[in-house]
Amino acid sequence: MTQDVHDKVAHYISRTRYPFPGQQDWPEGYVAICNAVEKRRAIETPDGPYYPDIIIVSPTDEVREVGEVEMTIDPAKVPMLRLGSETSDDKTSTGVRHFFLYVPAGLEADAQKMLDDARISYAGVRGFTVEGDAIRVVPFVTPGDPYDHQVTEPGTV
Repeated sequence: MTQDVHDKVAHYISRTRYPFPGQQDWPEGYVAICNAVEKRRAIETPDGPYYPDIIIVSPTDEVREVGEVEMTIDPAKVPMLRLGSETSDDKTSTGVRHFFLYVPAGLEADAQKMLDDARISYAGVRGFTVEGDAIRVVPFVTPGDPYDHQVTEPGTV
């Protein structure tokens, strides 16, 4: 899959899952920012700015959630994925970090294993499919809040 597909998927996810359509418990003032096409909001680190694909910030600009879209399972990305997790809050009902990893359908088990082996806290691993302009997101595992275990069908937006 190409960078264009990656960017399209990240943008779609940022608009359809943060918040979900009709979600009543989305905190007031939280904003989803997609950095895939244009770098808009960084997380400052000792090694320089980190631009997650999707970042959710509070009205006071605090990082609450991070989402990363990966097109492959690459152990070299573990430090970046760990950073995404560690900069997310842990205000889930189960205490895991508000970090979500999205991968092409069929790679979910490998993504989960990579996160688990690296002891990275996460709220969910999701698979996605792309057929033309239609994107579908399907939860694979949700150790965070049960509400987040929702499918996003094409045409949601």
